[in-house]
Amino acid sequence: MKNKEKFSDELSILSNNVQIKGNISAQGNFRIEGHVEGEVVVRGNLFLGENATVKGNITSNNFTCNGNVYGKIMIDEKLIIEKKSKINGDISTKSMIVEEGAEINGKCIMSSGSKIQQET
Repeated sequence: MKNKEKFSDELSILSNNVQIKGNISAQGNFRIEGHVEGEVVVRGNLFLGENATVKGNITSNNFTCNGNVYGKIMIDEKLIIEKKSKINGDISTKSMIVEEGAEINGKCIMSSGSKIQQET
């Protein structure tokens, strides 16, 4: 039996004038509009804005990307790659939507298996 979790309606935001060097770990929903250099782990929904950049691995339940990612993306459920996205790294997800115009440089593995194991 699969355990479905509800994610809070709360949304944490890293605004566009913020730059972080270090890892981010969040519960619930998280939106990045700024720049992160480090690992991002979100237990919930992650949104990456059009001018945002993440240089590091991303792990989340669901991820909507419209910015730049330089690192692995590991998503448990659904990945949406919007048209202004630029991804340089490998992707693991259960399901994926890619809009025309998005750039992906890396390999993609889609699996309906259980939660994605993060590599150490």
